[in-house]
Amino acid sequence: FTYWRITPATRARNSVEQLIIYALLACATIAILTTVGIVFSVILESIEFFKQIPITDFLFGTHWSPQIAIREDQAGSSGAFGAVPLFWGTIFISIIALMIAGPLGLISAIYLAEYADKRVRSVIKPILEVLAGIPTVVYGFFAAITIGPLVRDFGHYLRDIGVNLDIEIMANLTVSTESALAAGLVMGMMIVPFILSLSDDVISAVPDAMRDGSTAMGATKSETVWKVIVPAALPGIVGGFLLAISRAIGETMIVLMAAGVAANLTANPMDAVTTVTTQIVTLLTGDQEFDSVKTLAAFALGLGLFITTLLLNIIALHVVRKYREQYE
Repeated sequence: FTYWRITPATRARNSVEQLIIYALLACATIAILTTVGIVFSVILESIEFFKQIPITDFLFGTHWSPQIAIREDQAGSSGAFGAVPLFWGTIFISIIALMIAGPLGLISAIYLAEYADKRVRSVIKPILEVLAGIPTVVYGFFAAITIGPLVRDFGHYLRDIGVNLDIEIMANLTVSTESALAAGLVMGMMIVPFILSLSDDVISAVPDAMRDGSTAMGATKSETVWKVIVPAALPGIVGGFLLAISRAIGETMIVLMAAGVAANLTANPMDAVTTVTTQIVTLLTGDQEFDSVKTLAAFALGLGLFITTLLLNIIALHVVRKYREQYE
């Protein structure tokens, strides 16, 4: 188009650049409108749900059983829509995942940034970041086939010890193949690259003057790392942790295959639990009427999940931005 517009009497560059600006503006507008449309569609459907189910029952109810009729020719019970077990299951599994991924990711980042040779770093870091590219369904399959049975056998072992030693808590331990612990362990492996990559970047960004000053004062390498570099990079590390939590909260396949769909309000990591994303998938699978309470519940759960992850992302971005402004 530009070639055919080039003539001695036409300023082709000005007109074509103006056209490109309009095209870029149109793309940006489409992206913004798409986001706004998604948000409003979820909000409007959630309002329809809360017209039929009180918001207090949804936010504070402890029983989740949306077994109601989804078509006019079907029969079903009235159902219960207390979302506390779902949000607790989401938080519970995310905490387990963070307990696994946090230390592993942070210590690995410290090693790569402060101790590893350049050749070692160039090999190890890409290998660890490959974990981020593995499909989550593969993680879920691994959790269901390998980790789940191992956790179940470990739970039986603890229960046998409790019976032999007459420890009531361990003797009455509920053990299931589908468990929060199995899902949390595998999810922790999945989010390690997120924590590792961002922590490595922020640790490497700490000015060398701080390292040199600590060394000049007589501090050892480990003292410099833990008492100078890590505190200086802490805002960025916290931002990486929050972004990893957001990723864990939105995970579906691992939880669906490893933790099950039972909405249990329990603190036992060996027991089956479910999460918000898993229930959304369950509610929207198969035949459904989009004006039924059961289907509208998925939009209410989506709205709650959207608000939760949005707040976490805002906090994480704020912390990371504050850190970057401090050292750039």
